[in-house]
Amino acid sequence: MFSTFLGDGYEHSFHSEASISFKGKEILASGKRSSQRAPKVFYIPAQRVVTFSNGWPRRFDEYEHGDPFVVKEFSQEVFSLFGKGIGQRGSPIFPNPDRLKQALRASIERSIFHGGKLLLQKYRSKRQLVLQYPPHSKLGDTQLPFLEWSAGQREFTPLLLGLYRLLPAGKITKDTYYDWAVIEEPEMGLHPDGISTVMLLIFELLFRGYRVVISTHAPHVLDLVWAVQSLRQSGSTKKERLLVRALGHPDSSSLRRIAGVVLKKKIRVYSFLFDENNKHVCKDISSLDPASTDKDIAGWGGLTGRSTEVARAVARSRPRLRLRSRAK
Repeated sequence: MFSTFLGDGYEHSFHSEASISFKGKEILASGKRSSQRAPKVFYIPAQRVVTFSNGWPRRFDEYEHGDPFVVKEFSQEVFSLFGKGIGQRGSPIFPNPDRLKQALRASIERSIFHGGKLLLQKYRSKRQLVLQYPPHSKLGDTQLPFLEWSAGQREFTPLLLGLYRLLPAGKITKDTYYDWAVIEEPEMGLHPDGISTVMLLIFELLFRGYRVVISTHAPHVLDLVWAVQSLRQSGSTKKERLLVRALGHPDSSSLRRIAGVVLKKKIRVYSFLFDENNKHVCKDISSLDPASTDKDIAGWGGLTGRSTEVARAVARSRPRLRLRSRAK
């Protein structure tokens, strides 16, 4: 049953009596998609790029039995978006004035798509997503299929479409069913400017009332979390503006409102480490205090540890200056 949900091979990672339950009820009761209860958690997996085949999202039943359930479920959710009219009649999937605040659209356009429009293209019976660049762009009048995109664009597009599910168009604040968003490795393939854009989208989720869990290996993600923690504790009267500046975005009233809500949220940070027996342990490092005597907290769970070692190695290569005092 573990392999049904987690993927082939994971059945060997648990003993025969292991189970996953919530409020005393066994969760892994069936390997099939169920409509018996409404979902509460929207899961965007790290393998999201494989949910596209030739520029088109795959349906749930196109996967093998041993493929991870969350990958299949996410893929089906993205596929279902196109059955609801998104991208039809030549309208751009991005930028779309009915979806996302203007400041968010501008950030995505500047740091990820660089002036390109995300369109749904149909040729005979084949459908695919393309990036269309206008004649005045650096690429000229160009239409790029999925495999010609940058790694960051290929990683970000499924993430963006997943977020469309959580950030509905119009005046609807949030999805009817989902209360939680779990996002694995939101930074994959992205420059720090692109990571800041993704974090702004995550802040938008918090602004709309979702509870969010992310996993990351990117120090820049924790840079921004540390900024939130530090600004919250500061006595500044310009916290919202300073957080917008930390994100690298021009100041605007809409972004300040998002920042104001985020600064009131409770944020916890955990590091998954190996103990002396080479087993995983989970440790609370929420303070992210660089001056902490606890190396796991000061080193942000190891994400900044290598940079520290590199800096020390370079520092040791420099000649030391000796100062001598002359007696009068």
